[in-house]
Amino acid sequence: MYIQKKESIIFLSLIFIILGCESKRDAIGADNEIRVICSDVDKDNVKKFLKLIFDDSLYTPEPEPFYVLKFSSPESYTKLKKQTHVVIAAIDRDSANTGLKLINNVLPVKQRKNMLSDDPILLAKDVHANHQLFMVINANSYQHLIEFADKKKNYIKRNFNEQFLVRQSRFLFNQNSINTLRDSLRAEFGWSLDLPWGWDIVKKVPSSNFVWLGKEMPYQWIGIGWSKGNIADTELAVGKHLWEWPKNNYKSIQFSHYNFDLKNADKNNFTAWRATGIWETSDLLESKGGPFRSYVFYDKKKDLTYHLNYLIFHPGNFKSIFFRQADMILKTFKTY
Repeated sequence: MYIQKKESIIFLSLIFIILGCESKRDAIGADNEIRVICSDVDKDNVKKFLKLIFDDSLYTPEPEPFYVLKFSSPESYTKLKKQTHVVIAAIDRDSANTGLKLINNVLPVKQRKNMLSDDPILLAKDVHANHQLFMVINANSYQHLIEFADKKKNYIKRNFNEQFLVRQSRFLFNQNSINTLRDSLRAEFGWSLDLPWGWDIVKKVPSSNFVWLGKEMPYQWIGIGWSKGNIADTELAVGKHLWEWPKNNYKSIQFSHYNFDLKNADKNNFTAWRATGIWETSDLLESKGGPFRSYVFYDKKKDLTYHLNYLIFHPGNFKSIFFRQADMILKTFKTY
């Protein structure tokens, strides 16, 4: 409780010092980019620290970070301060460090001194723009900064993830963007999915309880399948189901053992299994592949096991932001 109060005080004082009565618009920039503003002398250490914090990767099959770090000089602060994610940092205490000069201009003396003797990381929201995350790193050494990495890691990642969900939800699920396909799926199959515009039905196989949805630019697919009874009660049963499912429904697609991960997860108050890994075509003449995610869960009321699957094919391009969007879509699945 004390920590939350302290962070709130820091946040309010930062707002007061920087903004005054300035009116704010929405932050600009991609939701998977972090604009890092520091001097060259601090760049390597700041990069090492941020990679320790943002260590999540999507295997596509090559590892792709969920956030891209973009470094800029302190002189560019005025132009970049309204970006979606802004980090200003100073570690080297040389008075010639332009990053240190920037922090000295942004924070009051008392705050700067407190950070040097205690927690060197400050995280605030909506400082220069709405729906913005603003982080200050003001450490007396790299060792000082690293001492707080484990303490602050989950807190920082949670705030960045919540920021992503809020911003993306406004884009994906506003009233004007929801696809009317949702209502027809509910009427025909007894379940619904909030699909933004651009998604359409690729194939329906009612006799096999399978619906294949698709979207282009990039190529994305969602498969929904359901079967009678509970096959989600053990990891072994779920694993067997997962390996057979793509061949039975997509026909020419299979899952790879490479970086395959299966763990328990929650899905709409049901105990669920979440699998993440790589998909590939079984046809060697037309080799394709990319990342996938599946949720398998049992609906006791309906006595049905559901399998929600997402695939993306976007070779040579960033996929993680589309992957995270699809995860948000899958989590809107409801049964009636």
